[in-house]
Formats: sequence, structure tokens, C-alpha cells
Amino acid sequence: MLLVGIASVPAHAEGVRDRQWHLDAMGAEEIWQISTGKGVTVAVIDSGVSKSNPELRGQVLAGKDFATNLSGDQFTEYTGHGTGMAALIAGTGAGSGAFGLATGAKILPVRVPRLDAGKGTLAQSEKDFNRDVPPAIRYAADAGAKVINVSLGSTAGSQALTDSVKYALDKGALVFAGVGNSGDKGNRLEYPAATLVRSASVPSTRS
Repeated sequence: MLLVGIASVPAHAEGVRDRQWHLDAMGAEEIWQISTGKGVTVAVIDSGVSKSNPELRGQVLAGKDFATNLSGDQFTEYTGHGTGMAALIAGTGAGSGAFGLATGAKILPVRVPRLDAGKGTLAQSEKDFNRDVPPAIRYAADAGAKVINVSLGSTAGSQALTDSVKYALDKGALVFAGVGNSGDKGNRLEYPAATLVRSASVPSTRS
């Protein structure tokens, strides 16, 4: 499965493209000659995706909101992270915006609570995470997402979270999940990423 982008860069956005060093590091120019990701649905399980973002107009599907403790819906951002991830995946560069690796792909926005949103205690946030993320993953798999992006995590997992990852994999989806931003400092394992390699032993959420 290729997560890929555009065959050429419009002149009006050359300045933005020049600053997107990660596209060069990934060999995007060569990838774009092979595929644009057309026909692939990528679920972004995150803080929501703003469909009015210029580089994402026409790229965002209906999706669903699983953030039961927050107002709004799947198009209502509460950190900006989900929209940023969606743009990295499928941004078209419209409006002098950013380019993604897969401008032909469609984004399925699935909103869930993030532990870094600063709402409530860590223990409560982990409970919310393990309550809302498993059904979100199952929904994404049932909705036909070939790629499920979960750029977030909790140091406390659950059997429900493990089961949801297995469910998605069994349906043929590729699941990509965050492993933490402080690997150089030895950050703890994060779930659901850790379920892919340690599904037999998952720590319970804090009570």
C-alpha cells in the first residue's frame, strides 16, 4: 500500500513545497510518478479534521465523532493536530497550502479524546481514551479505511483497544499509531501502537 501524492507542483505553491523537507527525505517526487493514492480512504483518528481547511477541501469524507466528552463533531477541531495530520497525508497545496503524500486519497475524520488536550486528570483521560478509541478503530475498519492513522497514544491500554486493533488488521486495514515524541529520552510504551507487538500482555487502565 502506497501513501503517495501529486505528480507535479503548481507554481504558486513552490515556496511551500520548498519548505516541506520531509517530502524530499521520503523521495516523494519519485513516489508521485507511481501513484497519487487515488481510491484509498485514510482514517485519521485524532482531534477532528477541519474540512474547510483550503488544502483539504474536497478531500474529507463524512466520518464520525467518538469524543463523547467534547462538544461539536468530527469537523470541530480542539487542538489542530488532526487537521495537521490530514494535511500531511492528503493536502493538495490549494490556497498556497501544504502538500501531502497522497493527494488522491480521501480522509475519513474520526474524532476521539487526546490525552495531551489538557482536559481532566491523566487517569480520567486514559479512561476516556480506552472508552472511545476502540469503537473508533472498529468504525474506521467497517467504513472501508485501508489505512488507519492513530497519531496518539496512552501508556495504559486495554483489552478492548487490543481487540479493536486486531479487528482492523483482520479486515485488511493497515494501522499506524504513535509511539511517543521523546524516544531519545526513553519514553514509555504507548497504546495502541504497543498492541501490535505485545497483544498478549496489555496493562489495564488506571482506576
